[in-house]
Amino acid sequence: MIEPRDFFGAEEHNIRSLFSQNITFIVPDYQRNFAWTHNELQHLWEDFQKVVKDSFDDNHLIKPDHKPHFFGTILVTESPNGSRYEITDGQQRLTTVSILLKCLLEEASRIGDMHAQAGIRAILTPLVQRSQYGEPFVQKFELDSTINDFYRDYILLKNSEAERAQYIQLHPIGSNNTAIYRLKMAHSYFVKKIREELPETLDQQELHNKLLCFVLTITRLFLILQIVVKESETAYTIFGTLNNRGKDLTDSDIIKNELFKRVPMLQRSIIKEKWDSIIECIENEDLTEYIRFHYASKIGPVKKVELFGAVTEYLNNNDAAEYLDSLFSEADWYARVNLIGATYWNDAITHKLDGFKHLDISHSIPLLLTGAVKYNHNSIDFERIVNATLVFCFRYFTIAKNSVADLEREVGLMSRALRNPLDLSKLSQAELQSIPEHKKIVDIDSLCTYMLLLTSNANFVRHFRDFSTKTNSLAFYVLNELEKKRMTGVIPLPHGPAQHIEHIMPKKPSKRTSRLHEWGHVRNNPEYSDFVYRIGNMVILESDINQQVSNKDFSVKLTLYNASGLSYPRDISAAQTHWDFASINNRQTLMAQEALSIWRYY
Repeated sequence: MIEPRDFFGAEEHNIRSLFSQNITFIVPDYQRNFAWTHNELQHLWEDFQKVVKDSFDDNHLIKPDHKPHFFGTILVTESPNGSRYEITDGQQRLTTVSILLKCLLEEASRIGDMHAQAGIRAILTPLVQRSQYGEPFVQKFELDSTINDFYRDYILLKNSEAERAQYIQLHPIGSNNTAIYRLKMAHSYFVKKIREELPETLDQQELHNKLLCFVLTITRLFLILQIVVKESETAYTIFGTLNNRGKDLTDSDIIKNELFKRVPMLQRSIIKEKWDSIIECIENEDLTEYIRFHYASKIGPVKKVELFGAVTEYLNNNDAAEYLDSLFSEADWYARVNLIGATYWNDAITHKLDGFKHLDISHSIPLLLTGAVKYNHNSIDFERIVNATLVFCFRYFTIAKNSVADLEREVGLMSRALRNPLDLSKLSQAELQSIPEHKKIVDIDSLCTYMLLLTSNANFVRHFRDFSTKTNSLAFYVLNELEKKRMTGVIPLPHGPAQHIEHIMPKKPSKRTSRLHEWGHVRNNPEYSDFVYRIGNMVILESDINQQVSNKDFSVKLTLYNASGLSYPRDISAAQTHWDFASINNRQTLMAQEALSIWRYY
């Protein structure tokens, strides 16, 4: 008869009883490195402070109606001899709490009464170390081998700011995007917060009482449900079940767990190294987004909320190690098309890649990734891919205003077709006519043909004539590209303090009685609020001129426009005497033809 206890057991603990077990807690090397940043630390500290306030009165006595704080579930695998628990879920919280415990332990040294100091040390010391006084130091909690030396030597064994400063001098940390740096920051954060609550101005009795309240709160009132399993496979199964909706963890964490579950134990350290390498490569980018865009680029369409299920289904029919190898091998190219790290591309490619950021079109990434993987050895071909993708996204999404879902679908279809082109020479004429148009993409020329099919020049001009936006950065990008095409004066600068978007017909005409005549021919028209955001009603202006024109009448603006070094303001000053809806339509029609020469496939 199968009994649940043969597979796992669950116990409720507070922090004191959890760490008082005759157990060493281990974070294995293949687990996620310490990842908590200021936001998570602040959240924990706010929870901690609330429990202190709700549990103790002004005299530092426990309130009769106090309630504990549930700190979540941890999942561990028991070693065969029962002396070690390998943590599968909960390492971020336990690592952070262990740092807080050590910070509180150090504060005990400020208490002059040796008996009172010894009382606090007696509570905290067994939670930080397994060894007894006079014995060689043995940790209660061990991190993975890449960061445990720092955790032990800097946080656990050092006891003053001076000692830690000397340690950093001898062992510089370097990058601020590492787990070691985040450990250091967590320790510094808690030292700072504790000192704010326990300043030097406190008398000894108050210091002792407040510190004791802090110690009792974290050790006795923070509750944890501990699940202990006998086998790691059971741990991974439970972990995935607990987190299958992404609670507390990102989808990338759950996917990583799924990968570990599917490879032999001996391969897990290699998997961990590759996973950490991917994280380091893409730096601050969202790892879940990379996995999703890689999937869309290579395997099939996937919504963000369905990513875990899609990857799991794929792994049911494909080798997990090979899938990770693909993520690993393409991470560099993902970073490069996102302009992460040192400049890799030439100026022309870099400028076009930067255009995606101005347009805020991250859904282009699957096609850019495919292009980088296939054409990275040929800068001319890769520039064509980047340009075609930028033009397509601008025409299809920004100007024609198709939906994000439509853009994702088309980008994905093109990406996968270009990665795995059909051999059209083997198809009969009838077969060729019957296949979807995107299946005919076999190279860059056929890719551009398909893009032009979806975003014809006629449709682009028609949509551009009606284009409007309330987003200044987008308007600036469009006008900036148009101005650069002309290059007949001051070179337009990146959007910033030096140059601004000017709405010719102002967003808010003056309501002063003496100025109600200004823009009187249009200001009360119900279409005013639509036309004011048309791209034909906007120009880029130098900041000093922009401040002068403000929301003044058009006749005043004309004189000021003439002082601009940019092309469009001077054109308007020279050619216009009146500004209304028809003026905007006429100007935007001309701009559409100019736009056609900029956002074109080649």
